[in-house]
Amino acid sequence: MSDTSADPLGSEAFRSALAELLGTFFLALAALTIAAPLTPFAVGLTLLVFVYAVGSLSGSHLNPAVTVGLMASRRFPLAHGLLYLVAQVAGALLARFVAGAGLVGELGHSYQAGPAAAEFLGFGILMITVAATTEKQVAKAGSGIAVGGALLAGLLVSHGVLNPAVALAMGLATSPAVWATLLSAVVFSLLFSVIERTKPAEVEDGSAPTPKAQADDSK
Repeated sequence: MSDTSADPLGSEAFRSALAELLGTFFLALAALTIAAPLTPFAVGLTLLVFVYAVGSLSGSHLNPAVTVGLMASRRFPLAHGLLYLVAQVAGALLARFVAGAGLVGELGHSYQAGPAAAEFLGFGILMITVAATTEKQVAKAGSGIAVGGALLAGLLVSHGVLNPAVALAMGLATSPAVWATLLSAVVFSLLFSVIERTKPAEVEDGSAPTPKAQADDSK
C-alpha cells in the first residue's frame, strides 16, 4: 500500500480519494449483491484486485476502519484520512443506490453483522496485515494477495461485515460492524507498532572472517 502523505490536500489527495470512492463502491457492490456463502470470497477477491488496480494511487484502504487504524498509528495523515473517510462512505452508499435500483445485481433482503468480539478479532487479521504491508514487511508483489487473503480469512472467521462503510450501506449503522471494527483498527494498529518497535536490531556477525582477513591468513 502506497504512502500518499506527501500532498495533504492538493490535487493528488483528491485523485487518491476518488480512487478510494471507486474501489469502495465495487467492494460494497460485491458485499450487497453476492449471496452467501460466496460473499466472503467475492469481497476478498475484489479487495485483492483493487490493491493492484488503485494501490499506487491511494494505498487501497477501501475501508474507514483501515484508514482510522493507519491514522491512529501515525502511518497516514489526518487531513488526508478524513477525505478518505468521506470518499469511502460515499462509494458504499452509491453502491447501495445502484444495487437498490436494480442496475447491477440484486440487492440482498437482509444483512447481519457478527457479534462484537467476532467483528473485533476478524478485523484484527486485516489490520495487522495492512500495517505489515505499509511497513514493507510484505513484498509489494504479494501485497494484494496478502491483504485480500486477510480480509477473506477475517470474514470466514467472524461471519461479519468488517467494514463500517459497507455496514452503513447495509443499514447496520449501530451494529458492531461499525464500532467494533473501528476499535479493533486502533488496538491492532497500535499493537503492531509496539511489536515493530521492539523488533531486535540486526547485528552484524563479526565472527566470520572478511575476504581481506582470509587473504592475509593465506600468505
